Amino acid sequence: MPVGKPKEKVAASRQDIFAEQLGSVAELASMNLGPLFKSSQPVELTESETEYVVQCIKHTFPNHMVLQFDCTNTLNDQILENVQVDVEPSEGFELLCQISCSKLAYNVTGTTYACFRLPDDPLAATGTFSNTLKYLVKDCDPNSGETDEEEGYEDEYVLEDLEVSVADHVQKVLQPNFAAAWDELGPDNELEDTFALSSMTTLEEAIKSIIQFMGMQPCERSDKVPEGKSAHTLFLAGVYRGGHDVLVRAKLALGASSEGVTMNLAVRSMDPNVSEVIASAVG
Repeated sequence: MPVGKPKEKVAASRQDIFAEQLGSVAELASMNLGPLFKSSQPVELTESETEYVVQCIKHTFPNHMVLQFDCTNTLNDQILENVQVDVEPSEGFELLCQISCSKLAYNVTGTTYACFRLPDDPLAATGTFSNTLKYLVKDCDPNSGETDEEEGYEDEYVLEDLEVSVADHVQKVLQPNFAAAWDELGPDNELEDTFALSSMTTLEEAIKSIIQFMGMQPCERSDKVPEGKSAHTLFLAGVYRGGHDVLVRAKLALGASSEGVTMNLAVRSMDPNVSEVIASAVG
């Protein structure tokens, strides 16, 4: 009997790993958040040399956002208990649950979560969140890690603010034929506007910032500016949460002397709200 070749294992993507990790948290699994749309890169909320190190990963779902706070206690004579990050969100975000970390021993990273319902208005789904780490401190023996169970005191530590941006709601998409995709979406929900990017001194700098603000994928190597050019067109493609395709055409021109960069921005999507949100990323 012939033996078939074993199937090659496909490496799990970063998003698959996060989806499984979040799904194993009972409180989050019970909320039926739907498929994980996007996970951000870690954002540092403390300086690296501080006594507590906290970084946040923003997980975007169709109608919710989960903030994952990975916390490390760098003090060997303390154990932290009942650790959580209290979040003051921007207006419109509704806090649904906070999940604390029961114990934070020396140099062992623990995780706490906060889950929010996103605002119904997509234009309101960005903002600045303030964050405070709260916990019970127990002194311990640095060698054994043993604590006096009876003693402990409540304390808190103010963290850096966290920005939720348009890019947190957009996934990059490879679009090999931008012109055909642009024509297919059509002009029905096109938004066009002109911006003066006065703080930008080069086309390269402007392109890098636009890509970062919008979280979209450059098409046809349009993120590369030919040498000596004072005008250039950037093409971007992405999907907004909820499955809405969106395309951007940004015509950039370098101003005289130090006048910055002028941008004529055109955004196309099947949903007029999505076009407006993407255009607002640089507004």
